[in-house]
Amino acid sequence: MSEENELLGRRINQDIWNARRFEKIPEYYTEDFVSDYSPRIIRKGRDQIIEAVNATHDTFEGFAETIKHVIANDRYVVLHFTITGRQVKDWGPIPATGKPVKYDEIVIMEIRDGKACRQTGVLDTLLALQQLGHIPDPGGFVEKSFESGAT
Repeated sequence: MSEENELLGRRINQDIWNARRFEKIPEYYTEDFVSDYSPRIIRKGRDQIIEAVNATHDTFEGFAETIKHVIANDRYVVLHFTITGRQVKDWGPIPATGKPVKYDEIVIMEIRDGKACRQTGVLDTLLALQQLGHIPDPGGFVEKSFESGAT
């Protein structure tokens, strides 16, 4: 079961978030799916997946998620990936900057009957905001960390 859950997590990442193959959503997500990024964003249902993916791709030109780690068991799959893109539209209250971003996200998906039923995520928005020029850069530490492969 853990291998199937790992494969599901990889397919969601590649097919939905990178390739926008929305016809796969019923195959990968339960009807009562909840995405919980509290306290900012809670999305319920499959339709909101499409809205989130499209909004992300519209905001970040060239948006892509590159998987770094996957851990799965019989009930959960955890994905750690790097997000890249160039901000071309407003991101919440952050006006479009035209600048590139590269930051990490970790998601924990609960699996029920072979489909994702709940997702909780943590974004490294601090790094993204530094790259977009909205928070001071801590003296080159961020760039050095990515260059060495540490995250």
